[in-house]
Amino acid sequence: GGSAAEADGDDDDDDDDDDEPVAKPETELRKAAKAARRAADDAAAASRDFAVPRPCNLEKEMLALAKRIYAHGTDRAKARTLLCHVYHHALHGRYVTARDMLLMSHLGDSVHNSDISTQILYNRALVRLGICAFANELVPEAHAALMEIAAAGPRLKELLAQAVTSSRFGDRNPEQEKLERRRLVPYHMHINLELVEATHLVCALLLELPNLAHNAFDPKRRSASVSKTFRRLLDHFERQVFNGPPENTRDFVMSAAQLMLEGEWKKASALLEAMPSWDLLPNPAKTRQFIQMQMRSEGLRAYLVSSYSHYDTMSLEALATHFELEPQKAHAVISNMMLNGEIHACWDQPTDTIVVKRTEPSKLQFLALQFADKCCQLVEANERILDSRTGGYGYKNEQGGRGDGVRERKPWVERSDRYGGGGRGG
Repeated sequence: GGSAAEADGDDDDDDDDDDEPVAKPETELRKAAKAARRAADDAAAASRDFAVPRPCNLEKEMLALAKRIYAHGTDRAKARTLLCHVYHHALHGRYVTARDMLLMSHLGDSVHNSDISTQILYNRALVRLGICAFANELVPEAHAALMEIAAAGPRLKELLAQAVTSSRFGDRNPEQEKLERRRLVPYHMHINLELVEATHLVCALLLELPNLAHNAFDPKRRSASVSKTFRRLLDHFERQVFNGPPENTRDFVMSAAQLMLEGEWKKASALLEAMPSWDLLPNPAKTRQFIQMQMRSEGLRAYLVSSYSHYDTMSLEALATHFELEPQKAHAVISNMMLNGEIHACWDQPTDTIVVKRTEPSKLQFLALQFADKCCQLVEANERILDSRTGGYGYKNEQGGRGDGVRERKPWVERSDRYGGGGRGG
């Protein structure tokens, strides 16, 4: 009886197996659909878990991308990548790296042969490099980078592709204007023009101040200009009948220059520090402190250049106290001026005083030298005019004189002496 029951149980199991559904084999289309579904789910999960900003080393990322273009890109792509790389380094304060990359590429020698968009990118990289140099307290380097572009004046925004200037008497057709508008950079990528102008003019002020402090009647000092743009703006500012309180960047810097030449270095420093453009730099407090320190040292230089000849001796302690400098800093500035020949003096070490040597010409002597130079220029101009009228004609027939009636004309002999008296054989 037991074996029959077991046989019946096996038959029931076989019937159950026959009733279970059998899965169909997956086709290629179904496999692809499932893989796409899994990829979509993974992407959605990654998007939900994505952190903004993504933690990465931006410098290494830029370097890796740039190397790929340097290895496989065209010449134009390589040049534009290098300019973008320079801009990136300058934007993050790495001035030395950006400067070395730009100098070793020699792009400045051939950029004028490039297309307009590449020239615009070069201008933007150069301006950003100048701002970076100033933020790193490198005044001569910042002025050298900004000197040519910032001197463009109203065309600066056009050189940086931040605006389209009005058509100059119809010299552009509508197609050219459309092309210029397409080259404009987005607003969020604009470089603040007031910051560019402030950086350029402040650097020019710090470099020009010792030259401006020299006697105005000294022609050599007037000719040794660092920034002709700054000189022109300052002359225009000084010719104004009335100058109100400063309103824009240019007025701030020109007013500070006038105050510095009058010896009011504290007021000049306060004017420059009050400029709102410095808030756009990475460390505004450090920049303002640097400007104040530079104004102290340059104010000391300007004061010594303009007034040291009126003294027999000058105390180092008094100068350091007046300009709020440390004695070591003031000593270094004055020693540097002595070595460069800006002042004719020497140190008296036991008393820490400056002994002035009377070798600076007086105002009368300066004017006499200037008068002598003007006379020499006038005589030279007259000699050139006389040479142009009497020289270069070769021979000219004249009656009398030599037997053949021909006399050589010598331009260095005056007309009144050429055939007169002793030359005629009388």
